[in-house]
Amino acid sequence: MTRRTERNDKYTALNAELAAHLSDCAAGNRNAFAEIYRLTSGKFTAILMGMIHDEATCADIMQKAYVSIWTNAYRYDPVKGKAFTWMLVIMRNRALDALRARSRYRETVTLSGPIIERLEDDGPSPAESTKAWMISRLLAPHLAQLAPDVAEAVKLSTVDGMSAREIGESLGVPTNTAKSWVRRGLQRMRKDIERSGDAKALNELV
Repeated sequence: MTRRTERNDKYTALNAELAAHLSDCAAGNRNAFAEIYRLTSGKFTAILMGMIHDEATCADIMQKAYVSIWTNAYRYDPVKGKAFTWMLVIMRNRALDALRARSRYRETVTLSGPIIERLEDDGPSPAESTKAWMISRLLAPHLAQLAPDVAEAVKLSTVDGMSAREIGESLGVPTNTAKSWVRRGLQRMRKDIERSGDAKALNELV
């Protein structure tokens, strides 16, 4: 068995285990939730620290994200994607919320002196969600022409905005492999997109 095959087998097994635990969480099984935390917290901590660079904020984000995973476990559909990726998207969205909120603090002056006002942002705006959906729809037929792993890497990069490291963690491969898949996939897609006439529409979206 090659190292790559062994890695893929471990990744497949992990996602199968996580999917089963999510199903149990949806039924209210707290032991399953504890197992999800045990299996994923180390990886998510490393990813979020790469984005946030602050342990306290990272811990707060993870707490909120895991609560969201628990309460939304019933929404996970294994047909639509891998369990680890589904949870990683929740983690990243929480981290992006925190980064946006951090940049939107503003100091205002009142009669009692300066106060700090936080502008809340609980997630992507309707415009951002619509944009991501349109990009996904335009890319779908072109992604279908790629190898499954390459297509997934390109989708995570272009639609979900994940970094090569995050894609690698999500797909269970080294960062350099993820970079190679994205680069190769985009190269193969470029000519197909230009021939199809979708290039102009994509350029207006990205």
